[in-house]
Amino acid sequence: MGSSWDGNGIVSEGHSQEGILMKISVALTNHNQHAMVKETIELLLSAATKPSHIYVLSDGKPFWDFTGNHKIVPLNNTGHFTGRCGNRNSVVAPFLESDDDGLVFMDGDCFPDIPDFLDKYALFLENHDLVFGTRRHTDITGLEMPPSDLLTANMDRMYHGEKLSYTDLRLVSGAVGAWRESTSFSEKLDLMLTGMIGWSCNFGFSRKGLEKLREFQKATYGLDEGIFDSGAFKDGWGYEDVAMGIDALYAGLDITITDGVRVGHHSHDRSDGLFDHVKGRHAIMERYRNLENSISSWENIKRAAIVASAFFTSGLITGLVTGAINLQQMIGM
Repeated sequence: MGSSWDGNGIVSEGHSQEGILMKISVALTNHNQHAMVKETIELLLSAATKPSHIYVLSDGKPFWDFTGNHKIVPLNNTGHFTGRCGNRNSVVAPFLESDDDGLVFMDGDCFPDIPDFLDKYALFLENHDLVFGTRRHTDITGLEMPPSDLLTANMDRMYHGEKLSYTDLRLVSGAVGAWRESTSFSEKLDLMLTGMIGWSCNFGFSRKGLEKLREFQKATYGLDEGIFDSGAFKDGWGYEDVAMGIDALYAGLDITITDGVRVGHHSHDRSDGLFDHVKGRHAIMERYRNLENSISSWENIKRAAIVASAFFTSGLITGLVTGAINLQQMIGM
């Protein structure tokens, strides 16, 4: 029995068919995470449906594969593309030069956590331009500073001395359900601005969606390096993924978030601090205000052009009518 789409953003738990029609590649970020990345590669290659390519984005920390498997493509070994944004952007051009239909991004400390991972991604990408998946943390025993989203999701449990849950914060908070129920642009924008939708640990684009986002970013910001704005988010921790999600929403992409394409996350001591989130949210709000101002200015220009065109057309028609009347009068004389 194959996986199926039920129309409500849920993929059934059926067993994968022998293959999928969509050709999907996977991009794995690798920041000195060689062992975990190799483990994830083995999981992807052992699945019934294998990725078309596995791009390893190495952030200047060379990753060399000795298996000779042509599917594995190391990128950014020299660190030419810098930072979180640049490293992910390094895969955009190779993907667009291929004939693949979809591209799934995963962090180097993540791994597929459901059967038929790519089959289910294909089902979602056939119906959406951009898909955000969820993640499940592994056991945090022994960690001094567990992931901040896991702690936030467990505030009530910790207060009552209950066993921790490893469910994604976006599910616990109700953000996933709220997104599915939202119908208007403003509702979706409000949710995206909370930072509770667009996480970069696990997401995927259809080719059409990626191309549409790039066209919007190039026209709006002059951004032509990829899909993450390394100029705006070159310093600090995170939120470049939230900005990308907001851009995708303004670009008109069909976006969903689902637990149907979940990854596992090797839990580790967090590298983010409280002030990192404050700075990140400030950058997001500044970007949003600039985007709104830019769009408003463009809308005003379009309105002015429409008015000018209307005046020109009106004047042209008036002139033609007046000329016709004058000509008729001359003929009648």
